[in-house]
Amino acid sequence: MKQSKEVLGKPIISILAGKEIGKVKNFVINPDMRSIEFMVVQNDQWDFGIKAIPFKLVEGLGDYAVTIESENAVIDLADIPIANELLSKNIQIKGSRIISRKGQHFGQITEYYFDPETGKILGCVLDTPDAISVLPETAVITFGKEITVISDEGENPLVSDEAFRSGKADEQPAEALDAPVSSPEPAPSSSSDGLDLEELIGKTLSANLYDPSGELFAEEGTVITAEIVNQAKAMGSNKALELALKVAE
Repeated sequence: MKQSKEVLGKPIISILAGKEIGKVKNFVINPDMRSIEFMVVQNDQWDFGIKAIPFKLVEGLGDYAVTIESENAVIDLADIPIANELLSKNIQIKGSRIISRKGQHFGQITEYYFDPETGKILGCVLDTPDAISVLPETAVITFGKEITVISDEGENPLVSDEAFRSGKADEQPAEALDAPVSSPEPAPSSSSDGLDLEELIGKTLSANLYDPSGELFAEEGTVITAEIVNQAKAMGSNKALELALKVAE
């Protein structure tokens, strides 16, 4: 299994071309299938649209790079109906609060594990007061934009990170784990569909940004202002996500 941070930012290599075609910018999550559906590609030479690779076309996730057979694996998400639907749902998992069916608060997800062969989400990592704990995917009812809802069946569903990674999660007694936390609710963010766009103000665009009609409204190298953020919000969640993806590192 891998954590998302082990893959994000890695170069993407075309096996047939023998060259790097970009880097892994982000993941598009399918909450119904509970898996990574697409891997978003960052390439500063691509100006229009969001390019991505269906996870099923990924050949390997190595320590150094992600490999694909050829550049033909790269698609424009605008051409794929399910991709547009998933982009509008904008499920990030990280940053989501864990709430039980009966309203108990367990904490906030900081990372997640997934199967490198299938993209299936395996467990969600959260920092509890005393240790890093993992919520197994089997305890999840719903992956939402802001809240991950879990079942109330059984005891505390959280297991230690060590037990989860070793495959001994079922052997660990729930009594050894921390009780649900009652940490204060995070302050509401002025975000668009879960994206904290205000945090982008003052940063620089890594590529041109176009409006839905194809007209350029922000050039590569432009410093992002509140006006640009508001324009992107007005164009919808897809454009807001595109703005977030086109910020220079």
